[in-house]
Amino acid sequence: MDAVPMDYVTGGDADLSIRRIGTHGHRSGTIGPRPDHVVFWLADGRARLTADDGSSWDVGAERPMMLSASVAYSFDTDATAMTLLHLAPALLGDRDGVAEFRQPDAADPRTEPLRALLRDVTGRVLDPTLRADERAAVNRRIATVVLSTFAPSRSDVEHRMRRAIRFVHDEAGRPLSVADIAASCGLTERGVQALFRRRLAVTPMQYLREVRLDRVHLELGRSRSGALLVSDVARRWQFTHLGRFAAHYRARFGEQPHETIARGPGAV
Repeated sequence: MDAVPMDYVTGGDADLSIRRIGTHGHRSGTIGPRPDHVVFWLADGRARLTADDGSSWDVGAERPMMLSASVAYSFDTDATAMTLLHLAPALLGDRDGVAEFRQPDAADPRTEPLRALLRDVTGRVLDPTLRADERAAVNRRIATVVLSTFAPSRSDVEHRMRRAIRFVHDEAGRPLSVADIAASCGLTERGVQALFRRRLAVTPMQYLREVRLDRVHLELGRSRSGALLVSDVARRWQFTHLGRFAAHYRARFGEQPHETIARGPGAV
């Protein structure tokens, strides 16, 4: 990080704690996967937050954001003061710490109850003399509002689905089997087949074929050379039977590969 905190106040218990941080200004860095979920908000300035799947958000002051425990983030901020609310996964019903949470839009009215609650109870959470039963009640109250603000978006099954999809996109250019896709997300071949059918209504290999077709379509559409051979591009993306490739391409894009080239930037 670029700056050392100049002010740090913390309080709470193992289930829920609040940390107030003051800095000299610009900070950037990464936040790796960690044991707890964190809701943070800035007192001033702005931040750019990017998740490990490429999702990113521009965050203004007073907008609460959830950092899911299983996700890595990078950040860049000019804020001089921020507050972090750390929540044990079990407090949110997430026993394994693998749940991921949705970020509501900045203008989403669901964020206002959370902001109001945190203004009301932050002092109590930071109070070291708060009785244990009162602290537990405050923790439950905060957890309830956090869950209603950042609805969990992925179960363990959905987390595995995300891993499988990322693997297919990353490795589409090399030979793959159902077994390879299953291994990428820790499922059996039967399990990954059932997962894709249930979530996407296709088999893993059908999904892989669609990804490859999209890559071919993109490459042909960008072609600036009349010498580009469709067969070379098709084989590069693992289509070895050119007749079946042409049929699948026409079914997906409503045109032949040479028509895509004709509409591209190299067309005259």
